[in-house]
Amino acid sequence: MEIEFLTGNDVESAIQGLLAEYDELHWAVAWGTSTSLARKVLSHSAKIRAVTFGLAFAQTDPDLVDSFIGVDGCYVVTKFPGGTFHPKVYAFRSGKRAAAVIGSANFTRGGLGKNHEACVLVKGSVSDKVLADTLSFAARSASIGERVTKELAARYRLGCKLAARRPGPPRDPLAGVPPASVKSLSSPLVGMDWDQYVRAVRGSAHHDVDESLDLLRTAQGWLSAVPSFHDLTTSQRKAIAGAIGVQEKAGDESLDRDWGWFGSMRGAGDFKNRVAENDRFLARAVDSIPQKGEVTREHFDRFARLFVKAFANSSRVGGVATASRLLAMKRPDVFLCISNPNIVAAANGMGFAKSTLNLENYWDRVVEVIRASEWYNIDKPETRDGQLWECRAAMLDAIYYHPG
Repeated sequence: MEIEFLTGNDVESAIQGLLAEYDELHWAVAWGTSTSLARKVLSHSAKIRAVTFGLAFAQTDPDLVDSFIGVDGCYVVTKFPGGTFHPKVYAFRSGKRAAAVIGSANFTRGGLGKNHEACVLVKGSVSDKVLADTLSFAARSASIGERVTKELAARYRLGCKLAARRPGPPRDPLAGVPPASVKSLSSPLVGMDWDQYVRAVRGSAHHDVDESLDLLRTAQGWLSAVPSFHDLTTSQRKAIAGAIGVQEKAGDESLDRDWGWFGSMRGAGDFKNRVAENDRFLARAVDSIPQKGEVTREHFDRFARLFVKAFANSSRVGGVATASRLLAMKRPDVFLCISNPNIVAAANGMGFAKSTLNLENYWDRVVEVIRASEWYNIDKPETRDGQLWECRAAMLDAIYYHPG
């Protein structure tokens, strides 16, 4: 058995030489980058038996992960309980011959040249214990990884973007990324930055943005001034619900605005009745969404259960339009009202099928995609657009609304 100490560029040179000399690759590496050497490895994909990379702290290049889609023998470790997937093992085999580079070097530009790294190159037989153990370790590492799908790669790429905005990237960069479809995660909305969002909203042909924001602030003021939706006046409840009539607005300046923005519900008879009757379940549904702070999936699920109960004795149940209208008024920073005038554009922009959207999947298909978007995750601007930021989810209606 031969042992050689490697450092600097000698590590990359050794790996390139072994790649050409041996028939099989058995690797387990914490982090990697898409480089010319990575492309050379993938050009020898028939040699890959088990090549596994970690994704912890979003340190592996998403381009490298993309290149593993559909490649047999390539895996990524997304979860490693109790610690971090952190090996740097490059093993090779041809029949009974084996070799391995083991040490501190990740498969990155720094690890293979720029950094102060140290490795050992071991050459010998598969019967040598150290090489047998190395090959076994690579196999075990692959067993805790998973194949790279388009969905996983899209989620990881988005997770890297989100991690870059945080003071410290999460151990699992997929944890905060919705399990949405590739279409959703690569939708125009998700990739839009804040400046693009502002231009799209303020360029709306159908929304007066300042008046829309004033309407949302009015609703927010009413809701924050009472303990419960149940305590609002009938006219206030109807206005928030988008179901108030022209005569009901007369004589009250705060009501004298177009409450049909963000989804007119005047044609939803059963819903209007529940609002007018001050249904307890409907009020409890609205109350279940916190006025401030984080809104969780659990908050939404409770809202949905109570909202459905409000229609237990009705011929028609409330749906996405009426439910999301209330949600958008309560928390315009989190929810978007989806109704007939905007559903086609919203479905195209957010990557969901409009015919399959319902209250059960609204959180995953709408809220999670909004939360994953680049424009959504910036800090509040210290400009006049700060007010827009506070209502940024609901104000997507200015982009997606198309009458008729």
